[in-house]
Amino acid sequence: MTGDLPKPTKEGALIRRVRESIRPRLSVPAAAKRAGISDVTWGNVERGYKSGGRGKPPVPVRGSKQLIAHMAYEIGIKPGDLEEIDRADAAEVLREMQGPELDVTEIKVDRGTMLVGVPPTLPDEDREFVKQQAEELAAMLDRRRRESGK
Repeated sequence: MTGDLPKPTKEGALIRRVRESIRPRLSVPAAAKRAGISDVTWGNVERGYKSGGRGKPPVPVRGSKQLIAHMAYEIGIKPGDLEEIDRADAAEVLREMQGPELDVTEIKVDRGTMLVGVPPTLPDEDREFVKQQAEELAAMLDRRRRESGK
């Protein structure tokens, strides 16, 4: 009977491969819960089919662009990964979910690093201004912590 089962779709295979690579291991129910879908739906997408019912053949499953994007978002798949498997439609939705890409600047503070995201489309002078403001904020936080003794 297993020879009669449809093969997983490219997106189903990618989602399973990435989910199974997450450590600690991320189960189907846990991944589905994070995505706000049922574990049955998640499993159907990964397998590429769902049960046709008693005595009926399995039914192929290809997730909608929204569904694939939500699943990808929850396990860290990038839009480019979806484009590589011919799901540019889902990649576009995923990009919208992620928001604009940011250039990240690291500012050292006394207890670690503060990350500041700046849109790459911002003019250089504005980017420099944001960085200066972040450095001033980091210095104020350091002073505040020292003054409070924490």
